Amino acid sequence: MSECTKLSHHLDNLPSWITEVSRIEGVVTYKTLDSTAGFVRFQNDGGVEYIFVRGLYRRQGLAQRLLAEVAEITGQTPYALPPISPLGSKLFKVPPTSPN
Repeated sequence: MSECTKLSHHLDNLPSWITEVSRIEGVVTYKTLDSTAGFVRFQNDGGVEYIFVRGLYRRQGLAQRLLAEVAEITGQTPYALPPISPLGSKLFKVPPTSPN
């Protein structure tokens, strides 16, 4: 079963304004007709290097959906890699870190 086939059920649960889901190695992107709604960049062990949700689409569960995709793709529980921003610390429920 291909990765895209395995994860296609996520499209059924996404808001109608998400028109495209791109999954390339280590990155999942949710797109609208005219912009990127959000994306996550991750490592094979579930480490999340970067997660972004455009302000217009925040507080609608998109970050949690992206993390669920990471968990399904990697088979691991996603965790934040430093540096962790203040918003990232809320999402992962860990203290923020400084980039040094």
